[in-house]
Amino acid sequence: MRGDVRGIAMEFVEIFGVRYPRVVIQWKDIIGAGSFGSLGESRELQCPAMVTEGYLFDDFEEDGERYIRTFASYQTSDEPSFADRNCFPFCVLTKKSRREVEFALMFMNHDDSPA
Repeated sequence: MRGDVRGIAMEFVEIFGVRYPRVVIQWKDIIGAGSFGSLGESRELQCPAMVTEGYLFDDFEEDGERYIRTFASYQTSDEPSFADRNCFPFCVLTKKSRREVEFALMFMNHDDSPA
């Protein structure tokens, strides 16, 4: 499905009356190298750029840190359940993805009912 907030369209799934926006999240992962490496090899060690596609489930704060949760699969028989779930610290998201997530959260919380 597609919906919009402030004139900007966003794809989403609706599960038991809750809209979950589709997001493509770009983020930086931790990488490690357990073996010895030269100065040059150590300077070349960089966090890989990762991409996760799915639906934004929610965000929350714990111990002063912000997190988001996503899922990619779901079923809607008697009660909804979710699979392919992830939880990301907000700080590992790229700036572009942070903006997309903020918009998606706004979309989730937007009330379509007439005033």
